[in-house]
Amino acid sequence: MSDTPFPAETAPGLADQFAARLALRDNPGPPPPPSQAPEAIAARVAAWLGAQHRVGNRRGRAALSAMLLVLVQQPDAATAALQAASGLGPRMAARATRRLEALGLTEWFYRSRTRFHRLTRAGEDALLPVVAGTAG
Repeated sequence: MSDTPFPAETAPGLADQFAARLALRDNPGPPPPPSQAPEAIAARVAAWLGAQHRVGNRRGRAALSAMLLVLVQQPDAATAALQAASGLGPRMAARATRRLEALGLTEWFYRSRTRFHRLTRAGEDALLPVVAGTAG
């Protein structure tokens, strides 16, 4: 009889399992990738607007992030289409487009008699890590 409470043939397996558990505890794997669900992206963009651009109003951040998400999905959007896709009223959409332009994230141009909005190059470069979830 041996002094160990386990049979000799299972002791190395137990030691290996214990060592593997300790290795995982001391060296956790990488965190899971950030969610790419539209709600999660909108939350990241809203948080980024609050931190980076000091947009303090929660409703204002939500409106601006809704507009930015539409412009991330469509390169150019007419004013009415941008308003409809973001789900904002006409006054809030007008304020949001002016605010995004003042922040340097968007610009507008005319095509025929229709006013279109698009992300600026700086806006695209700033939003890419936020949308991808790699921004610090």
